[in-house]
Amino acid sequence: MKKIFGIISALTLAVLITSCGGADKNESKEALKLGVVGERNVEYEDAIKRYEKDTGKKIELVRFNDYNQPNDALKDGNIDLSSFATYIFIEDYNKNQNANFTYLADTIISPMGVYSQKIKEIGEIPEGGKIAIPVEVSNNSRALYILESAGVIKIKEGSGDFITLDDIAENPKNIEFVELPADQVSRALEDVDAALINSDMAMEAGLSPTEDSIFLEDPENERAKNFINVIAVKENNKDNEDIKNFIENYYLTDETKKVIEDEYKGAVIPIFKLR
Repeated sequence: MKKIFGIISALTLAVLITSCGGADKNESKEALKLGVVGERNVEYEDAIKRYEKDTGKKIELVRFNDYNQPNDALKDGNIDLSSFATYIFIEDYNKNQNANFTYLADTIISPMGVYSQKIKEIGEIPEGGKIAIPVEVSNNSRALYILESAGVIKIKEGSGDFITLDDIAENPKNIEFVELPADQVSRALEDVDAALINSDMAMEAGLSPTEDSIFLEDPENERAKNFINVIAVKENNKDNEDIKNFIENYYLTDETKKVIEDEYKGAVIPIFKLR
């Protein structure tokens, strides 16, 4: 009998040890997954490093190379939060993909610029010249409104936030527009007279928005508020304490702001605000 009880006790202890060990192992594997675009995300690397040091918890930075993949990954549950897109880009995705993303914070604004290897000023675009612009709805609209502010075209009165080439009222130089995915626009610079490139994509291509652009979006423009980048999550994750802790106490901080200012030299402007 004592032998039986001894065996049972030993088995029970083994189960307890295995269970405890399994729980620790599972906990160590659990990590928030944060989706970003491109390789240059030093502000998140810095914030994550501070978060992990203080909390002992992990955040995995998941890097994508275009603007469509992160939203799909967030919708499918492959990442827990994203920080790459503008407010208007997320709104468009929610509407057209039946998603339920919500915003936890405003992060930065990256002014879109006009770049050229052929001209030095925006007014030098020739008659019948070619301009490359991003094809995605929100980026496309943004590019066209920037060209209007630069005096290249005029948009029909009463046009909303989302516009297309059909909303151009005046095109005095008969510009030909070449629409490309945002991550491909910089590659077309040799083949066009000018190109409108998102700041992150410009920097990935080795361009400086503040030094190399021939025209740069005014971040104080009323329409620019649509293009503030946000941290997005699915509705059911908006109260996640780990996510909130990371955003409030590690990302939206003076330390992160300094990293952004030092790294991007004015090409990326911190607009920190909790939603």
